[in-house]
Amino acid sequence: MFVTYENELQGQFNAPESARLLWKSVDVSLCEYSFLIEGVGFQDGRIGPVTRHVADVHTLQRMQAAEEGNLLSIYRVQLIAPPSMNNHGRYSMDVLAEIRIVPGTEERPVYEFLTEDGQLYSSARL
Repeated sequence: MFVTYENELQGQFNAPESARLLWKSVDVSLCEYSFLIEGVGFQDGRIGPVTRHVADVHTLQRMQAAEEGNLLSIYRVQLIAPPSMNNHGRYSMDVLAEIRIVPGTEERPVYEFLTEDGQLYSSARL
C-alpha cells in the first residue's frame, strides 16, 4: 500500500476508466516490497506506454493475467526491495524473473522473488 497526504494532492480529473488523482509524492513503505510494471495499455483513453506501481503480488498477477489494470502487454516487471529485504542498506530495483510461494505457506503466502541477475529475495519478515 502507498501512503500520501491530502495536502500532496495536486489535482484530479475524470478519465475514461476512472477519476485520476495527481499526487506530488507518495511514501513507499520501508518494510514492504513493491513492483514497477512497464508495458503497453490504455491511459486516458489512448493506447501507449504505461507504467504502474503495484504494492502486492495478487494485483501484479491479476495485471499479468489481463484481469486488472487496462494493460495490453507487459514487457518488464521490476521488484523494488526495501533495505530490510535486501541487506544493502538502501532500496534496490531489479528485473523480476519469477515469483514462487514457499512450500507450506500457501494459506499465508511467503513469496520468493527471483531476479533476472539471480538474486533471490524473500517476503518473510525477519
